[in-house]
Amino acid sequence: MPAGLAALVLLAGCATERSYEGPARPAAELATIEGAPRLNAGLPLAPLLRKVDDRVVGVEYSRVTVLPGTHHVLVDCVMPETHSTTRFQLEIETYPGRRYVLVAQSAPGNQRCGAVRVDER
Repeated sequence: MPAGLAALVLLAGCATERSYEGPARPAAELATIEGAPRLNAGLPLAPLLRKVDDRVVGVEYSRVTVLPGTHHVLVDCVMPETHSTTRFQLEIETYPGRRYVLVAQSAPGNQRCGAVRVDER
């Protein structure tokens, strides 16, 4: 594999998608919702952003910038070791200048994802 292509593969899923219409806005006016990158270097659980409101999140994105307000988020929580995927629908109230990180929690028995919570950072 050429070095350039390998670098692109390693960076897959680390980009930020803009989920609002219109011109770009300053970061202080926006909130960021962040999941795990698609290529996640062996995380035991990976909460992957699938959809924010009505916008499907591209596979190359692990973060989405949103306008402040209430957002409906669809998350696929993947446990690579057991090849299981559990889907969650979350409602997140966001505020300008803040970052919201999706954190996966294992279900009893550690065979699948039991929950996804949102940590504000």
